[in-house]
Amino acid sequence: MVKVERATAEDIEELANIYLEGYAGLEEYSYTHREDVLAYLNWLFRRDVAGVFVANVDGKKVGFVAADGNWFSKREGKVVGAIHELVVLPEYRNKGIGKKLLEKALEYFKERGLPLAELWVGDENIRAIEFYKKHRFEERDRFNYWVRMTKRLENEARG
Repeated sequence: MVKVERATAEDIEELANIYLEGYAGLEEYSYTHREDVLAYLNWLFRRDVAGVFVANVDGKKVGFVAADGNWFSKREGKVVGAIHELVVLPEYRNKGIGKKLLEKALEYFKERGLPLAELWVGDENIRAIEFYKKHRFEERDRFNYWVRMTKRLENEARG
């Protein structure tokens, strides 16, 4: 059973482990040194401490999402919900954990009254791109080796 709850600063060390393991094979899109990952995670908590959620399976942290409800999108010209990270440990993928984390992030954005969710994903991270498309994100533009995807949040049917 997957339980998604708000992460705390005490979770940062474990989130760093998930991040490093989750990005194995996709290092061109990630920080690779633990010190950099810890600094990045601390930045994510400072951006929006209420928007970092962790997935637990039988008491083990297996994934997390960093949802930023304070993000000003230069491309959109307004504040949107930004998903900075969504990482699930490889052995826990394809079990609905990423979906639960994404749903929690989108619910958080809707509670804050944000009209749009935005994220950037590595252009060769096909698994992630397909995951987001499956959840009705649309590709908007590309910058270098990044793909920007968005999803409208207002007027979305509940359920």
